[in-house]
Amino acid sequence: MNKLEFLTRLRNCLERGGMNSDDINDALTYYEDVAVNILRESGIHVGGAPMFAPQPMPAPSAGPMPGPMPQYQGAPVQPQKSSNWGLKLVIAILTFPIWLPILIAVVSVLFALIVTVLAVIFSVIVAGFALVISGFGVIFEVPSIGLMLLGSGLIIVGFFMLLCKPVFKKAIPACGRAIGSAFKWIGGLFKKGGKDNG
Repeated sequence: MNKLEFLTRLRNCLERGGMNSDDINDALTYYEDVAVNILRESGIHVGGAPMFAPQPMPAPSAGPMPGPMPQYQGAPVQPQKSSNWGLKLVIAILTFPIWLPILIAVVSVLFALIVTVLAVIFSVIVAGFALVISGFGVIFEVPSIGLMLLGSGLIIVGFFMLLCKPVFKKAIPACGRAIGSAFKWIGGLFKKGGKDNG
């Protein structure tokens, strides 16, 4: 960081702190004079005019030097963003007739889809086990029909177990993500409406 960058950042920090322009100029002149004196005492020729008119250093008998040099923190202080909860609340109330029915419809469709899938899965499982049980019941009376029912039931149950395990691993988290995305989308509408433009 060069001298100009340091003085510019110092000026910005002092202005944000609420210091008036005369005091800021005095502080900047003081620090620039200190730098010039350090360079001269070190035997370095200072070329060019200083940014601010140099003022004489206070004599030792004139009293103590101004307070200690403030520590420079490096990064400028970021202004805090104010949250506009009032604006968000007004937007939520005014748009209530729009977003509530959409939210209810999305949740209802997802719930109906989940219930339908579970009902189909349950009916296939019940049908498979019913065929296996009925096959065991009939195998002693009519062996050919009993074996056919038993085989059909085992095929259905086995096919279901092979097919549905990977589907369950992906379908259940996908349904959860879809419901979470719907709520985030509704919440995002209010965050966009409350952001500051700047």
